Amino acid sequence: MLLFRLMIASVLALPLCLRYWRQIDARYWRGLLWLSFLNYVMVMIPEFVGVKYTSAASATTIIGLSPILTVFIGHFFFRDRAHWFVWLCGVAAFAGVALLIAGGKSSGEISLWGCTLVMLGNTVFCAVLRPSQKMIEKVGVQAFTSITMAVAPLLCLPASLTLADSLHIDWNWRGTLGLVYLGVCCSWLAYNLWNIGMKTVSANFSGILSALGPIFGAWLAVLILGEQISALSWLGIVLVVAATLAAVFVPKWLRRREAAQGVRYVE
Repeated sequence: MLLFRLMIASVLALPLCLRYWRQIDARYWRGLLWLSFLNYVMVMIPEFVGVKYTSAASATTIIGLSPILTVFIGHFFFRDRAHWFVWLCGVAAFAGVALLIAGGKSSGEISLWGCTLVMLGNTVFCAVLRPSQKMIEKVGVQAFTSITMAVAPLLCLPASLTLADSLHIDWNWRGTLGLVYLGVCCSWLAYNLWNIGMKTVSANFSGILSALGPIFGAWLAVLILGEQISALSWLGIVLVVAATLAAVFVPKWLRRREAAQGVRYVE
């Protein structure tokens, strides 16, 4: 499914890729290929395999940790120091994930293994945000998106063939429409919009809306997939969303408050 999804997105990205690939300086190609591999293979495969073993609601909740993970990775690897309040929110968010898993074990819909795989993919995604942002500044949004997306199926092919349960495909119209939706909307369109957004906002702020993912993900999981979410798991989801939003907004509010106090002190 992932391979066909990326192939559909690659076909849509190919015209722009052919337009820009000759204009890219040779020194950028290695970075573009690595970022394509990380963004489309090392992020998506763990998440897709993880969803096989756990619920959609739990997967989207873990993906909702993106803003906190982005700040933590920036703190340790990119000298982008995290505020003390973010660490407090991080503890609360991961406690929420623990409640989510504990609340879903009784029904068997949520597994620690599946959640761990989703967390692995999400961590890779957060780790490559800043390098991707820097590459976009160098080559441009359209060139970056079209080139990385066009080569993604080739980079994903070995892993897809290795991990596939079966190479037999039982084609039907529902599955085909689902693949088209995943390729066009969730891959080609979503990544184009995401990369355009990363050009205009900081890496920390670019993950803010993903905090709303658990809300929509849990609602759609119940509505469409018929998943049953226990009260304890709902509490975990609420805790993750609240902690993530607080981690993004409170430090900004504290900095503005400190700046305002500094101005008054000078005056």
